Amino acid sequence: MESIDLKELVLKKVKINGNIIGKFGVFEIEQTYKNNTRNILEVSYTFPIVETATVVGFEINVANKVLKGKCKEKEEAKKEYQKNIVEGNSTYLMEQNTNNVFQIAIGKINTDEEVKVKIKYIDKFDIVDNTIKILIPTLVTPKYKSNITRNLTYGETNYTVDFSINIDKMLNRKRISSQTHKINVIDEEKSERIEVINYDLSKDFKLDIELKNQLSSNAIKSKTRDGKDMIYLSFMPEITDIYEDNEKEYLFIVDVSGSMMGRKLKETKRAVIECLKQLDVGDKFNIIPFESSFEAMNITSIEYNEENMKKAIEYINNLKSLGGTKILEPLKFALYEKNTDKVILLFTDGQVGNENEIIKYVEDNISKSRIFPFGIDTNVNSSFIKELARSGNGKAELIRPEEKIDDKIIRTFARIQTPLLEKIEIDYGTNKVIDEIREENSLFNYEFFNVFAKVEALQDDIKLKGKILDKEYIWEINKEKINNTNVDLEVIYAKQEMERIEEYIRNTYEIEKIQNYKKMIIEISEKYNINSKYTSFITVHERESKLFGVPKCQEIVLSNKFEEEAFLNRPMGDRISCMKMKSNTGNYNDVDILSFLRKNNTIKFSDRNFEKEENIDKIKTEVDKYYETFIVQKQKNILTYLLFAIYYIKIKNKRFNYDELLRFLRDNRENILANELYMKLIYLCYITLEEDRWIDKKETLELLDENYKKVVYTKLKINIDIKTVTDTDVENIIKNDKIIDEIDDVIWYLYKNNI
Repeated sequence: MESIDLKELVLKKVKINGNIIGKFGVFEIEQTYKNNTRNILEVSYTFPIVETATVVGFEINVANKVLKGKCKEKEEAKKEYQKNIVEGNSTYLMEQNTNNVFQIAIGKINTDEEVKVKIKYIDKFDIVDNTIKILIPTLVTPKYKSNITRNLTYGETNYTVDFSINIDKMLNRKRISSQTHKINVIDEEKSERIEVINYDLSKDFKLDIELKNQLSSNAIKSKTRDGKDMIYLSFMPEITDIYEDNEKEYLFIVDVSGSMMGRKLKETKRAVIECLKQLDVGDKFNIIPFESSFEAMNITSIEYNEENMKKAIEYINNLKSLGGTKILEPLKFALYEKNTDKVILLFTDGQVGNENEIIKYVEDNISKSRIFPFGIDTNVNSSFIKELARSGNGKAELIRPEEKIDDKIIRTFARIQTPLLEKIEIDYGTNKVIDEIREENSLFNYEFFNVFAKVEALQDDIKLKGKILDKEYIWEINKEKINNTNVDLEVIYAKQEMERIEEYIRNTYEIEKIQNYKKMIIEISEKYNINSKYTSFITVHERESKLFGVPKCQEIVLSNKFEEEAFLNRPMGDRISCMKMKSNTGNYNDVDILSFLRKNNTIKFSDRNFEKEENIDKIKTEVDKYYETFIVQKQKNILTYLLFAIYYIKIKNKRFNYDELLRFLRDNRENILANELYMKLIYLCYITLEEDRWIDKKETLELLDENYKKVVYTKLKINIDIKTVTDTDVENIIKNDKIIDEIDDVIWYLYKNNI
């Protein structure tokens, strides 16, 4: 089979055009494909669309024809796609893999043929600090243990992107800026056009439109297909009363996985330290770094004071990046205690593969706590970050490396310190409400609280009500000020309705219910011809001259420029190691980078050191001999007994009677609970016991206090505060016949070195 030269990619150009209409924008992505090879091709391209978008159109321009895509159930669409390829036609398929990851499949493209794909979507924007925040993602970056990104190819690319964004002058803007791209602002009669030409598709495009007018509560409406009124309500709460800020417990969960290496981790450390400075005396805090495993600065949160702040800064500055992105376990640790009101600040790029599992866990366990995620990356997984914030009753902030973070931190702490508005209610007056969908779970001061409302006909004013400490607050939108809009609010509402049904799916394990909910989503998607996870857009080019040959397949290579930037911002030693790995493997895996740097502390005898082996044999013999004396003593040292336990469990020495240990520990429970080192060693016993010894594990678990039960259940990695002796130390112990005198150090040496 002839291979395709991947340097000659079929994708030639991407253009993204947009029109900004207040809180909404209408966008079109145009992808141009040209087959310059000698083969008939089948092409696949994976790309992002922002998670807040509703895709309303899929159009193909080929052979002087315009083909409109239709939404169909995903498996049905795939069958139609494959059937037409075999029959010699060309078929065009677009499916949604996650909330913000899409894939185009084009089969077939004839030699010298050009195909233009146009994808139309409507987006709704966040408005923060009087600024419209527009995000256009351009690249799907690798995610930890993701089936979707695992097989994507990254490398050098020739295709580029152009942006052309029109901003209506009616917006009365104060300033237009981009943190990510150099923009040209072109003045036109009724709009200003933002132009960006020939950029590599390696980082998200962010555009900020700061407005002159101070925003207040407002609403817009449009007619539905059945003649009802669809209203988009945006309440702007203003709470001017001063409330005393209660003492809080803050948990800083910090991503130190391989994908955070370099500039991202540096910016994260700076952000965490700046957040710590916002705490008050009386608050408590903890720092929880995670990668493939996770640890904590302390098992329990500590008081915020000058001494602990210094310790925290030192701890943060010593964090290193390595391993994968496993967010769920540290979140379980943070949310372990029920009915508490912790403030959880999560710092991550969000590149995880188990997004739904994490969101489901947070929804089920958030209780009174709140999660405020900071997404740090040029290509942050904004879909996951924002959904996590929503599920966690918080609000997300997206931070590009080297971006000014102070304003975002101050804004986040203003949210944290604003009292929660309780008993939130929307009073529709005499309006007959058919349906209501709230975009937010929580309300924050001076930030929009957005609601879709479908009513029979708009007849009355609409009010938002809530209480803080029994004081009622009311914000009103006068019906006379609710203006008509050209934006099709019904299709955006339909997308929200599908997302609401997704929550029903997450909240049940009954197969029949899940299938029925999926059918509901498919029906909505097909009715409005909008995107969903269970449908695909498809259209067919019926060719007069059939292409019966089996096509060559080409997966469009994605830009690896983000990897190169991350590589250049790593320490020199890591760069050299990375270069060695790339020369051997031909590729980076930035999601779990540099895992080869892990150190293996196990003693190996590949180069036989007979003197060392003799020393170890002598130690083991003396330890076993001493155990026979130790075990019959009436007064046993607790530390020594526990060290014997973890060592003998690990090497599966059957002479050790675990039932006797359990009885001893129960008899000395008061002393054990008072000593943290004993707790840690009992925890080691628990995790070292084999799974089939479940009775022993259960009884061991009962000996632990609540803090260490939490360690067990959440799999927190802990440090044991016992001096680790070296090989030289051991030689001196043997030479001076001090094995029994130094028995604790010797047993720990054997345990740590797997001997």
